[in-house]
Amino acid sequence: MSLRLEEILNLGARIGIQAKFDHVERAQIENIISSLDFVEDKKLSLLVTALFAERQAERLRRGHNTARLINDAMTKLFTSGLEKEHARQLLGIAKWVYEAAERRRLNLRVEDIPKLTLKEVLEHLRGR
Repeated sequence: MSLRLEEILNLGARIGIQAKFDHVERAQIENIISSLDFVEDKKLSLLVTALFAERQAERLRRGHNTARLINDAMTKLFTSGLEKEHARQLLGIAKWVYEAAERRRLNLRVEDIPKLTLKEVLEHLRGR
């Protein structure tokens, strides 16, 4: 299985919107991005980040759906043979989407997230 850049961006967009719905704090997204550097191995770091996201959601008692999406995304990257620079791109997009949407009222439902694309997020941010 190989992931295209567009799919990576879409996964990031979904994570960012889910984080908004889950009321995840911005610092937690930054901590998850930082967790990519916990181990030096560029591929195994993806699995460590997935675990860290799950751990944070459990510890903070919020963000479980966001953690699930991160776990799924990191596993997809790992299975595709991709490495931490791709994960950093994906999570960077998630952070930007979250920051752009954080204080906005978007016409989105939680049920929309699994199929959401970055293009659609941008349309919602434009108010369409």
